[in-house]
Amino acid sequence: MKLIARLTDWLAALPLFVLLAIFNVAVVMRYFVDRPLQWTEEIAGLLMVWIIMLGGISAERDNQHLAIPVLVDLLSPKVTAALNLLVSLLSAAFLLYVSYVGLMLALSVKFKVTDILRISYFWIDIAIPVGFVVIAAYMVVSGVDQARKAIAEAAR
Repeated sequence: MKLIARLTDWLAALPLFVLLAIFNVAVVMRYFVDRPLQWTEEIAGLLMVWIIMLGGISAERDNQHLAIPVLVDLLSPKVTAALNLLVSLLSAAFLLYVSYVGLMLALSVKFKVTDILRISYFWIDIAIPVGFVVIAAYMVVSGVDQARKAIAEAAR
């Protein structure tokens, strides 16, 4: 499991590193060489979507998404676990639905290409289904794990 965690962290960091390197080269080319690179916006858009999705996967895996548990903290641990499981399952169902819609979008634009580099929009749009499916899987696993712990704790 640690290998998968490390892999997702590297997969999130790699496009960020590439994006920063491209921006640095673009600044040098624009302001010092006076020959701006025309394709940086296309690559930036592609990389940004993948950075966000892969970063979201890492955040969900580490349970680092923003949470405001004021009301949940007032509930008993058993009710909190049940509520967490319910929210995890509903959120995962929503993410899987959006993944399906995103996949249909990606498949419908696979022959549409960007203006300069001729990259298929499929590679931009497929980031959403890929990211959301993995995030949904982490949500379900986390919700079931929390429910299992609460049941074991209540049995004591």
